[in-house]
Amino acid sequence: MRAIRVACTLGLPLLTSVAAVGQERGQVERWGQGWQERIERTVQTTPGETLTVSLPRGPVKVTPWERDEVHVTLTKRTGSFAEAKARKLLESCEVRFGTDGTGVRVTASTASEWSPRDLDIALAAQVPARYSVALQTTGAEITVGDLNGSVRASTAGGRIAIGRVRDGSVDARTAGGPIRIEAIAGGNGSAVTAGGQISVGEVSGDLYARTSGGSISVGRVGGELEARTSGGRVRVDHGGSAVDVETAGGGIDIGDAGGSVRAQTAGGSIRVGPTAGCVEAQTAGGQIVVSAAGDSVRAVTAGGGITVGRAGGPVVARTTGGPIAIANAMGFIEAQTAGGPIEAELALADPAADTHCSLETGGGDIAVRLPAGLPVTIDAEIRVQGMGRRGYRIEADVPLEVRGEGTARITAQGAIDGGGDAIRLRATNGDIRILRR
Repeated sequence: MRAIRVACTLGLPLLTSVAAVGQERGQVERWGQGWQERIERTVQTTPGETLTVSLPRGPVKVTPWERDEVHVTLTKRTGSFAEAKARKLLESCEVRFGTDGTGVRVTASTASEWSPRDLDIALAAQVPARYSVALQTTGAEITVGDLNGSVRASTAGGRIAIGRVRDGSVDARTAGGPIRIEAIAGGNGSAVTAGGQISVGEVSGDLYARTSGGSISVGRVGGELEARTSGGRVRVDHGGSAVDVETAGGGIDIGDAGGSVRAQTAGGSIRVGPTAGCVEAQTAGGQIVVSAAGDSVRAVTAGGGITVGRAGGPVVARTTGGPIAIANAMGFIEAQTAGGPIEAELALADPAADTHCSLETGGGDIAVRLPAGLPVTIDAEIRVQGMGRRGYRIEADVPLEVRGEGTARITAQGAIDGGGDAIRLRATNGDIRILRR
C-alpha cells in the first residue's frame, strides 16, 4: 500500500506579512524559590483561521472556547537565582505575537549561552472551537482539545494528546513519547513517534501510524490504514478500504475490514475478522486465524496452526508445524504443514473455474470435502514411516481404485464425474478421507 500523505497545509515558517509584531514582556515576580514572568495576550480573530506556535522547549496546551478570540498565556520560569540574574535570563527569551489574514502566531526564542535547564517555558491558549493549530516545541508534551479544523503537532520529545477533530486532518509527530488521538471526522490522520505507543479512536479518512517501539491501537478507519511498529502489538477494531499492518515483534488483531488486509509480524499470532477483500497474513511464529474473507487468502507461518472460516477466492496455507483448517473456499486450495492434520472444504462447484486442491502433511490426517457433481481427478497417497501403525486408510464416498493397503505406501486414484482438476492429497502416517458436500 502506498504511504498515506495527510492533507494538512499548516506550516511553521515565519509569516511574510505580520501586524502588531514586537517583543512581549510581562511582570517579573517571585515563584517559589525562583522567578517567573507571565505574559497574557488576547487577540480578536476570525473562526476558521490558524494559531501557529513555535517554542524552543516547553509544553503547549490548546483548548477551545466560545469566543472569537485567541487568548495566550506564556509563562517563563527560572530557578533560585539572584533577581538580577533571573531578570537577565527571562529577558533572554524573546516572545513575539503576530497577526495577519491567516490567524495568530506566537514565537519564542532563547539566547544560546543559557542552558536549557536554566529556563522553563509553558504555553496555554484558548481558541475558537472552529480553528486550526500548528504547534511546535522541543522536549515537552502537546495537548489539543476538541477542534473544528486541522491540527499539526510536532515535538522533539514528549507525549501528544489530541481530542476530537472535525473538518480537518491531523499530523502528530514526536521523537519520543506516546500519541493519542480521540477522533478525526472529515480528514486524514498521521501519527509518528520514534518510541511510544499510538492510540487512535476513529478516523473517517486515511490513517498512517508508525512507531519504532510500542503498540498501536486503532478503533475505526474509513479509508486506508497503514500501521508500522518495530516492536509491539497491533490491534484494529474496524479497518476501512485497505489495511496494511506490520510489526517486528507482537501479535496482530484485526476485528473486521471493508477491503483487503495485509498483516505481517516477525513473531506473534494473527487474527483477522470478516473482511470484504483478500487477506495476506504472515508470521515467523504463531497461529493465523481468518474468520472470513471476501476474496483470496494467503496465510504463512513458521510455527502454528492456520484456520480459515470462509474465503471468497483461492486459499494458500503453509505452516512448518501445526494443524490447518479451511472451510468454504470459493477457489482452489493449497495447504501444506510439516506436522498436523489438514481439513479443507472446497465450496466452488463451477467446472470452468480452477478448483484444484493440493493438500500435504508430514504427519497427520487429511479430510477434504468436495462439492457434489464437480468433476475432479483424485490422486491420493499415504506414506507410512518409522514405527507408525499399519492400519492407515484412504476412505471416500466416491469410487476410487485403492492400492497398497497394509503396506508402507497406499495410493488411490479416480476420475470422478468424467474427471477434472486434480485433487492431490499427500499424508505421512495419517488417514485420508474424501467426502462430497
